[in-house]
Amino acid sequence: MKILHTGLLFLLSIFFGTIIFIYVGNTIGWDFILNSFSIFLNLEGLIVIFLSFLIAFIGALRWKGIIKKNISLFDVFKIYTAGFSIQYFFPMILFGSEAFRASFLEHRKKVGWDKALSSVIIERIIEWTVNVLIIVIGILYFFYKIKEPSESLAFIFSISVVLILIILVLVYIYVFKKNSFVRKILLKINKKDLKESVAIKTEKIVFEYFNLRNVDLWKGYFLSFLKVFVMLLRVWFIVLILNSAISFMPSLSILSFSFLVTMVPIPTALGVQELIQSFVFDNLNISLGVSSSFSMILRAGDIIVSLFGFILFFKVGFDFLKNKICKNEE
Repeated sequence: MKILHTGLLFLLSIFFGTIIFIYVGNTIGWDFILNSFSIFLNLEGLIVIFLSFLIAFIGALRWKGIIKKNISLFDVFKIYTAGFSIQYFFPMILFGSEAFRASFLEHRKKVGWDKALSSVIIERIIEWTVNVLIIVIGILYFFYKIKEPSESLAFIFSISVVLILIILVLVYIYVFKKNSFVRKILLKINKKDLKESVAIKTEKIVFEYFNLRNVDLWKGYFLSFLKVFVMLLRVWFIVLILNSAISFMPSLSILSFSFLVTMVPIPTALGVQELIQSFVFDNLNISLGVSSSFSMILRAGDIIVSLFGFILFFKVGFDFLKNKICKNEE
């Protein structure tokens, strides 16, 4: 029943995403969009693909520093990209990427559940701390640039940013005060052996990591900013090869809205990326046709990385079923 529900959500999100995508394509012109893919036949396309893989590599490097286990960087990179593919193609599965990565570490790399779960939780908190900072700066610049935004538009984005900030602040109050929320829940349901609980152990590791004296915490933030810098470079480069040079702040604003788009549970942000970016590009006085070409090229780079990870995802599933069948036959 749960699989059927997820499948229906996937089909509905694809349906709505396709409608939005077709609407934007008809508005801007399909010829302009299709011609933009010609860049993948030359050096510029290879640079976009390289930057896309570099973004994933930096993310994997950050995660490896959190795991603190003797696992090769290449293995971590493969697991990380597989998790990214789940997040990118199936965003309606909440925490699907995190669950897969933690499960893979536990089953295949023999990392304890507490360490595996805490590593993905820590990695998500660090990543979204930096992402939220970019979102806030980018949107503030956007409103400054367009001078007089409509009241409804200002209200929608203001509420979105405030809600994100509130959630982030609450998370940091929780991890730095080290006031166990999990312990309170387990006590209420009369859970015994609290010290041995995986949830308690996981929470403790997260608390220990978020210590201002922890060098690894600052390394995680540094790598997150480095990842954002490469993403910013990719935004700037894609717009440049579409014959529209932009400066640092407009690039940051475009990237901030890309982060907001990832919160919409539609696979590959189909249609939504085009719709939002056409609005952003238009208000930043960049050609409207460039916005859709930009979104398509950006998506193509992410899809190539996702397909690399998807191969591993299917291989893991195949190996799991094969092992199950072999055990049953024995």
